[in-house]
Amino acid sequence: MTTQVRTCPMCAQLMWLKEDQYERLDEDTIRGKCPQCGSMVRFKLVSQGENAAGPKMGH
Repeated sequence: MTTQVRTCPMCAQLMWLKEDQYERLDEDTIRGKCPQCGSMVRFKLVSQGENAAGPKMGH
């Protein structure tokens, strides 16, 4: 896997999580700790559709 860029649901800051900063719970879910507020958060990975390759970041 690669760097995951997500918005923390607790503090609304962007989290840039490297591979060693999150764990894969199953094939569709990852869990990591927000570097800003310290909350443990879970995210579903998008595997189909236009966002499957990751965030587009305005390009």
